[in-house]
Amino acid sequence: MRRRLLAAGLLALLALGSLTIWLVDHLERVPVSVREAPQAEARRNPYLALERLTAGMGGRLRRQSDARVLDDPPAGATLFLDRQRAHLLPPERLRRLLAWVAAGGHLIAVAEDSQLADPLLDSVGVGRATGAVAEMPRRPASISVQPPGGSRPLQVAASWQKLSATARQPAWSAGEDGQEAQMLQFRIGEGRLTVASELDQQLGNRRIGELDHAEFFWTLIGGDEGSPPPQVLLLSRLQMPTLFEWLAENARAAAFAALLLLLLWLWRIVPRFGGLQAEPAPSRRELREHLAAVGRYLWRCGQLAALLPPAREHFRHRLGQRRPGIAGQAPAAQASQLAALSGLPPARITAALAGHADGPHAFTDALRTLRELERIL
Repeated sequence: MRRRLLAAGLLALLALGSLTIWLVDHLERVPVSVREAPQAEARRNPYLALERLTAGMGGRLRRQSDARVLDDPPAGATLFLDRQRAHLLPPERLRRLLAWVAAGGHLIAVAEDSQLADPLLDSVGVGRATGAVAEMPRRPASISVQPPGGSRPLQVAASWQKLSATARQPAWSAGEDGQEAQMLQFRIGEGRLTVASELDQQLGNRRIGELDHAEFFWTLIGGDEGSPPPQVLLLSRLQMPTLFEWLAENARAAAFAALLLLLLWLWRIVPRFGGLQAEPAPSRRELREHLAAVGRYLWRCGQLAALLPPAREHFRHRLGQRRPGIAGQAPAAQASQLAALSGLPPARITAALAGHADGPHAFTDALRTLRELERIL
C-alpha cells in the first residue's frame, strides 16, 4: 500500500515538473499599457504631454499665463496663443504683436468660438463659422494635412469650426475636400501667422497621441533635421497680474512703507487694555449744576422767553433792597434814573426791563444789561 502511494506521488511530481518546464518554455512576459486617470499635474496643465514631447524631441516649450508677454514676445521663438484672449488684446497690444510677426516671428493662434470676439482674427480678415448639426453624418473623422516643410500628408482630427479668408489670400490652407478650411497660414512681412480651429484639443493631453497630431505639431514649429532646436512659448489661460502682484513687482518699497505707516497709526489709535480701574465714588450734584443744565436745555430748545422773566424778577428784588426810591417809580422814570446812575442808554435799560427777547442776541444783551445794573447797585 505504501509503495503504491509513493509511486503515485512520484508520478504527480514528475507531471507537475514537466508542466512547469513546458510553461516556462512556451509562455512569454510582455508589457501591457493601462490608461490611468490624469494625475494632479496633468489636471493642472492641459499641455503637459506637449511639453514632454517637445523636450523629448530636443526642443523647448515654455508655458506662460502673464498677458504682458504679448507686449514684447521673445525674438526667434514660436508663439503658441491659446483661446480666451479677446479681452487681453487691446488695439495697441495687438499692433505690437503683429509688428513682432512682421519682424520674422511665427504666431500660432487657436481660433476662438464663432460666438466670441477675436480681435486677432478680425485684424487679418479671417471669418469663422460652425458646422450645422445636419452635417454630422457626413463629417469625416480626420482630414489629410501636409504642412509647409512636411515630407508627407498627415492625418489630424476634423473640426466643426470652419475658417475663411476674407481680406487676404493665405499662403497655405488645409481642410476637408470642397469645404472651408480648418487651418490657414498667412505671410505677414518676414513672419508667419498660422490660425487653426480646435488645435488646443488636438494637442491637449487627451488627444495628442491620436492620429498624427504630435508629428503635425513638430513639423509646424519647424522641427526638421539639421535645423536648430525650436523654441516655443505657449500662452495659455492668459490673465493680468492682480493689484497686489503688481505692487510686489513695481512698488515694493512704497507698499512696505505705506504698510508700516498704517501699522504705526493703528498702534497709536488702538486703545490699550490693562487692568480695570476702580469706579469713582458717586458725588452729589449741586443745585447750580442742575440750574445750569436746565438753562442749557432751554437754550438748545429755543425757549429764551422762559429764562428772562426770572432774571428780571431777581433784578427788581435787588433794586427794591438797594434803591427803594427808584423801585417805586414808573418804568419810564426807573429807566431814566438808572441811566443817569449807570451811564447806559435809557433805551437799552428799557429793553432789558420790559422788552421782548426775540433772539439769542437780544436775550444775551438784556442779561448783560441787568448784570451791569446789579453790579452798580
